[in-house]
Amino acid sequence: MKKTELIKIIQKVLETDATLDFLRKLEEKELETLVACVRGKVDQG
Repeated sequence: MKKTELIKIIQKVLETDATLDFLRKLEEKELETLVACVRGKVDQG
């Protein structure tokens, strides 16, 4: 997945309109890991 798509997924999961462009500094693999972690936490809570 591309960085832009991953960042949009994070915004959707967090239900935020905040600009998360700073996440573009991360590698795609790191963003994928972050998406998985955030989804896991949101699903738990």
